[in-house]
Amino acid sequence: MHEVTFSSDGETQAKMEIDQGYRFADLELEERSFHLFFNRDNASLKNARIVEPQSKLQIARGKGSYFWGNARFEFVGGEVYKIKRKKNVNGYEIIGPYGTLFKIENHAMTKVSTYNEHDFLAQAFFVFERIKVTQSRPSDVIIYTSNYYPVTSNK
Repeated sequence: MHEVTFSSDGETQAKMEIDQGYRFADLELEERSFHLFFNRDNASLKNARIVEPQSKLQIARGKGSYFWGNARFEFVGGEVYKIKRKKNVNGYEIIGPYGTLFKIENHAMTKVSTYNEHDFLAQAFFVFERIKVTQSRPSDVIIYTSNYYPVTSNK
């Protein structure tokens, strides 16, 4: 597993372990843990999921799209985080309700501060997405998926 540490002012705040096949990530924040993944391994925002593994409760779900301007994370408490993607020549910036959540400049992630747990979870998901999109799976990890559904005749 690949490991990413999130820190603020020199102290480690959280740790994220990413699967070698880049299918999911496990995030440990203080005493809590979260499971981040894309439903059906399809890397689009509407398939984004954040689940708490102990209770199997879906904490957040991605909805909408950047193209139509309705991209958002919907959290279990009913809180909705509207998200905008602002592109520029050297990268892009993900803007949430309280300001910048995630920023790419010159193909590198830039340091961004968060304000609460929901901000941090959304930021961690975008870090996972960026790693998933930019890295390729190792040759010894083979993921086989099929859309074949056997059809039987009714006789």
